[in-house]
Amino acid sequence: MKEVNLLPGYLRPEEQVLALTAAQGEGQGVLACTNRRLLFLFVGVVRRQFLEVDWNQTKHIFYSQSAKTFSVYTTKFSKRAVPAFTVRVNNLNDANAIAHAAQSAAAAPRLDVV
Repeated sequence: MKEVNLLPGYLRPEEQVLALTAAQGEGQGVLACTNRRLLFLFVGVVRRQFLEVDWNQTKHIFYSQSAKTFSVYTTKFSKRAVPAFTVRVNNLNDANAIAHAAQSAAAAPRLDVV
Protein backbone atom coordinates (compact mmCIF):
# COMPACT_ATOMS: atom_id res chain seq x y z
CA MET A 1 0.00 0.00 0.00
CA LYS A 2 2.91 2.38 0.65
CA GLU A 3 3.88 2.28 -3.05
CA VAL A 4 0.36 3.44 -4.01
CA ASN A 5 0.73 6.36 -1.61
CA LEU A 6 4.19 7.20 -3.02
CA LEU A 7 3.14 6.86 -6.68
CA PRO A 8 1.98 10.50 -7.12
CA GLY A 9 5.57 11.63 -6.43
CA TYR A 10 6.77 9.58 -9.43
CA LEU A 11 4.16 10.87 -11.88
CA ARG A 12 4.91 13.57 -14.44
CA PRO A 13 2.80 16.73 -14.71
CA GLU A 14 -0.60 15.97 -16.24
CA GLU A 15 0.10 12.21 -16.23
CA GLN A 16 -2.95 10.12 -15.33
CA VAL A 17 -3.03 6.59 -13.93
CA LEU A 18 -5.37 4.43 -16.01
CA ALA A 19 -4.93 1.15 -14.06
CA LEU A 20 -2.74 -0.33 -11.35
CA THR A 21 -2.16 -3.65 -9.66
CA ALA A 22 0.10 -5.39 -7.21
CA ALA A 23 3.21 -6.82 -8.85
CA GLN A 24 6.44 -8.55 -7.85
CA GLY A 25 9.83 -7.25 -8.98
CA GLU A 26 12.71 -7.16 -6.51
CA GLY A 27 9.91 -6.90 -3.95
CA GLN A 28 6.14 -6.60 -3.78
CA GLY A 29 5.18 -3.27 -5.34
CA VAL A 30 2.75 -1.66 -7.74
CA LEU A 31 2.54 -1.85 -11.55
CA ALA A 32 0.82 1.21 -13.01
CA CYS A 33 -0.36 1.96 -16.51
CA THR A 34 -0.58 5.67 -17.24
CA ASN A 35 -1.47 7.64 -20.32
CA ARG A 36 2.29 8.10 -20.95
CA ARG A 37 4.07 4.95 -19.73
CA LEU A 38 4.08 1.67 -17.87
CA LEU A 39 5.91 1.78 -14.54
CA PHE A 40 6.72 -0.43 -11.56
CA LEU A 41 7.53 0.88 -8.08
CA PHE A 42 8.82 -1.03 -5.06
CA VAL A 43 10.10 0.64 -1.90
CA GLY A 44 11.65 -1.64 0.70
CA VAL A 45 13.56 -1.06 3.91
CA VAL A 46 16.95 -1.69 2.31
CA ARG A 47 16.34 -1.08 -1.39
CA ARG A 48 13.89 0.33 -3.85
CA GLN A 49 13.12 -0.38 -7.48
CA PHE A 50 11.64 1.99 -10.05
CA LEU A 51 11.20 0.73 -13.61
CA GLU A 52 9.54 2.66 -16.40
CA VAL A 53 9.11 2.55 -20.15
CA ASP A 54 7.41 5.35 -22.10
CA TRP A 55 4.79 4.34 -24.66
CA ASN A 56 6.84 5.84 -27.50
CA GLN A 57 9.74 3.50 -26.59
CA THR A 58 7.60 0.40 -26.06
CA LYS A 59 7.43 -1.99 -28.98
CA HIS A 60 5.72 -4.98 -27.35
CA ILE A 61 4.20 -6.10 -24.05
CA PHE A 62 3.78 -9.79 -23.35
CA TYR A 63 1.84 -11.34 -20.45
CA SER A 64 2.47 -15.03 -19.82
CA GLN A 65 -0.40 -16.71 -17.97
CA SER A 66 1.75 -19.75 -17.16
CA ALA A 67 4.63 -17.70 -15.70
CA LYS A 68 2.30 -14.87 -14.57
CA THR A 69 4.75 -12.25 -15.81
CA PHE A 70 4.45 -8.98 -17.71
CA SER A 71 7.45 -8.37 -19.96
CA VAL A 72 7.93 -4.99 -21.64
CA TYR A 73 10.12 -4.81 -24.75
CA THR A 74 11.72 -1.76 -26.34
CA THR A 75 12.89 -3.84 -29.31
CA LYS A 76 11.01 -6.00 -31.77
CA PHE A 77 9.71 -9.08 -29.96
CA SER A 78 11.48 -12.36 -30.74
CA LYS A 79 12.57 -15.44 -28.79
CA ARG A 80 16.00 -13.84 -28.26
CA ALA A 81 14.75 -10.36 -27.34
CA VAL A 82 15.58 -9.19 -23.82
CA PRO A 83 12.78 -7.29 -22.05
CA ALA A 84 13.37 -3.80 -20.69
CA PHE A 85 11.66 -5.08 -17.55
CA THR A 86 9.66 -8.04 -16.29
CA VAL A 87 7.41 -8.18 -13.24
CA ARG A 88 5.14 -10.87 -11.87
CA VAL A 89 1.37 -10.24 -11.72
CA ASN A 90 -0.39 -13.17 -10.06
CA ASN A 91 -3.99 -12.17 -10.73
CA LEU A 92 -5.15 -12.67 -14.33
CA ASN A 93 -8.01 -10.16 -13.95
CA ASP A 94 -5.51 -7.51 -12.80
CA ALA A 95 -3.22 -8.37 -15.72
CA ASN A 96 -6.14 -7.97 -18.12
CA ALA A 97 -7.04 -4.60 -16.57
CA ILE A 98 -3.48 -3.36 -17.14
CA ALA A 99 -3.52 -4.73 -20.71
CA HIS A 100 -6.84 -3.05 -21.53
CA ALA A 101 -5.66 0.26 -20.06
CA ALA A 102 -2.46 0.04 -22.10
CA GLN A 103 -4.44 -0.60 -25.27
CA SER A 104 -6.48 2.53 -24.64
CA ALA A 105 -3.38 4.66 -23.95
CA ALA A 106 -2.05 6.89 -26.70
CA ALA A 107 0.34 5.09 -29.04
CA ALA A 108 -0.24 1.81 -27.20
CA PRO A 109 2.08 -0.99 -28.31
CA ARG A 110 1.07 -4.46 -29.37
CA LEU A 111 -0.09 -6.52 -26.39
CA ASP A 112 -0.31 -10.28 -26.14
CA VAL A 113 -1.87 -12.25 -23.31
CA VAL A 114 -1.15 -15.97 -23.66
